[in-house]
Amino acid sequence: MGMDVGGGKGGVKYEPNVVPMIDVMLVLLIIFMVVTPIIASGFEAQMPQGKHVEKREEQDSYITFGMDQQGRD
Repeated sequence: MGMDVGGGKGGVKYEPNVVPMIDVMLVLLIIFMVVTPIIASGFEAQMPQGKHVEKREEQDSYITFGMDQQGRD
């Protein structure tokens, strides 16, 4: 008295539920449709300006390190 798993009459059939996957794909499609024109038009960020900024002289205790494009000092 075994149970017929699969395509037989009265057997258990497994059908994957793809509705959640379709929902996620549609949401991603909408996000990409909204974001793509923004990226294509370009985005220019404005750096914040400091308030009450004081210029300080460079002291001997500071170490200045510089490199050129080849990675040399």
